[in-house]
Amino acid sequence: MNSFDVLVLGGGPGGYSFAIAAAKRGLSVALFEKERLGGTCLNVGCIPTKYLLDKAQLLARIRTLTGQAIFREAGSFSFRAIQRQRQAVTGQLVGGVTSLLSAAGAEVVHGEARLEGPGAVTCAGRSYSGKAVVIATGSSPVLLPVPGAELAMDSTQALELQALPRSMAVIGGGVVGLELASAFAAFGTRVTVLEMLPALLPGQQPEAVRLVCSGLQKRGISLVTGAKLLRLEACAAGRRAVYAHNGSPCSVEAEAVLMAAGRRPNLCGIDAEALGLTLAPNGAIQVDGNQETSLPGVYAIGDAAFGHPLLAHAAYAEGEAALAAILGTPRPVGDTPIPSCIYTTPCFATVGLSAPAAQQAGRAVVTGSFPYAANGMALAEGASGAVYVVMDRDEKTTLGVTIVGENAAELITIGALAVTQHLTLADWERLIVPHPSLAEMLREAALDAFGLAVHKR
Repeated sequence: MNSFDVLVLGGGPGGYSFAIAAAKRGLSVALFEKERLGGTCLNVGCIPTKYLLDKAQLLARIRTLTGQAIFREAGSFSFRAIQRQRQAVTGQLVGGVTSLLSAAGAEVVHGEARLEGPGAVTCAGRSYSGKAVVIATGSSPVLLPVPGAELAMDSTQALELQALPRSMAVIGGGVVGLELASAFAAFGTRVTVLEMLPALLPGQQPEAVRLVCSGLQKRGISLVTGAKLLRLEACAAGRRAVYAHNGSPCSVEAEAVLMAAGRRPNLCGIDAEALGLTLAPNGAIQVDGNQETSLPGVYAIGDAAFGHPLLAHAAYAEGEAALAAILGTPRPVGDTPIPSCIYTTPCFATVGLSAPAAQQAGRAVVTGSFPYAANGMALAEGASGAVYVVMDRDEKTTLGVTIVGENAAELITIGALAVTQHLTLADWERLIVPHPSLAEMLREAALDAFGLAVHKR
């Protein structure tokens, strides 16, 4: 029997970060991973998509400057070379994770692990025991159960394409669908997004959603909402997606179809019924505030756990909460605001409450906004977009921040701090922000909520 303090199932962001942190605190750790360390995020998710998007956005920027006659030629690009370098970047990061685990003293066991019960795991015919177990098995893409579904590719397959399709139908207007739609459209693929819901990004700041949709459409992406996929068919063009729209059958033909209709918890190696492990209605593992499951000493974090958005940084935070509980110093994630970013062009980032959500919660709100067009740094960089700050009208505290535009994913950290610390109007007034900088827009938007922005009428 191989005995450890903690057994970790899954080497994605939540699993590997937990293992490193636990080992650094003196716990003996065994981490089980059947594929590559880094999970979906490093290998076929967050990082590779951002590499593609970065090159796509750079290409779009060059085209804009060419159109302004600042650059004389837009230049050409090699999609194969982009893919080779993407793989190199991913390999470097996976190697870094491997090195960090080794340096911390965590033992990595390659193979598919099976949870036998509290404190008991088997892998490759060997048994392991632990005082605690952390499930971090992640999630997998959902393939809609429609006729012809096998004709579609998932996000992993889309990232492995070595040649650009002339046209693509994207099924699903969520994070994955919109990000890959943005990347392929910038590289020259004609993209149509089919979203089943009546609107994209439901529940978010309405003005920001309109700005995102407008930006995507300006870049040649067709957006069809209220579209329920009925079937996929082979056709002369490659694929035909047949869908219902306003009660009528419609279709779109494309060389390739990307299925990006969401993700489901991956519980491979975990027989929840046999173990008596309680699941949430969506199939994720039910946890308490400390990430502990219905099995004593067994914790779940990341996409496999129910409660928080399927985001790598949420998994990091949940891992920290689980570790704190194991060490006897509980520190639940609770309702700490978690930023969410969609790396589209334009980028969308938000944290806290939108104005409609705040009003629904019974708050009296005022919303301030500030356009990139009125910011000196944005003008110098050719950036466009807007910042929205939702404030409590009576308490004058910050409830939510939404940003659409370049560097939104970086700027939202300021918003996260403002929402977490409940920054007041007085706090924003005291804040001194570098000039020129895009960060000035957050302060201006907060002041604008009360009619006090200096650089806005």
